[in-house]
Amino acid sequence: MKHIQLFLLLIFNSTLTAYSSETLNNFFSYNLSFVQTSFNNINNVFDKSYGKFYRNSDNSIKIEINKPFKETYIVDRTGIEIHDLDFNQKRFIKKDDISNNLIDFINNGFPKNPSNIEIINERSFKIFEDKKIYYFEFLDKNVLQIKYKDNMNIDTLINFSKSDVN
Repeated sequence: MKHIQLFLLLIFNSTLTAYSSETLNNFFSYNLSFVQTSFNNINNVFDKSYGKFYRNSDNSIKIEINKPFKETYIVDRTGIEIHDLDFNQKRFIKKDDISNNLIDFINNGFPKNPSNIEIINERSFKIFEDKKIYYFEFLDKNVLQIKYKDNMNIDTLINFSKSDVN
């Protein structure tokens, strides 16, 4: 009887993990608005960026930052093209030079491997990837919050929302 309960628990956890990945992949198929907040250690203030997220028909991603600076990012399989609209500058970062797995997850799909996902409750979970931890929580069906430390070890919080997107 104990083996049956353990087996059912394992099946339930695998189903929940797959559902989480599927839910995330589905969520990022929509056009979204976002607010990114990070703590500025130099000034001891929270810096915020506001923008929009779009999934293009070729599965690339367009990210528009509207405040505090105007920038556009195009993310595809080859890397990230960055347009600084305030200074009229462009640059390209190759995929191999990007150390942020979150961008790769959003662009190529979230992992379905149960060994690197820990379910916290029905609305939140963690993904462990390359010694980094990404916390995900659905605040409701239209708002997803992601917390992580960026490549400079700065606490970062991003709230993505399905509402208010053109």
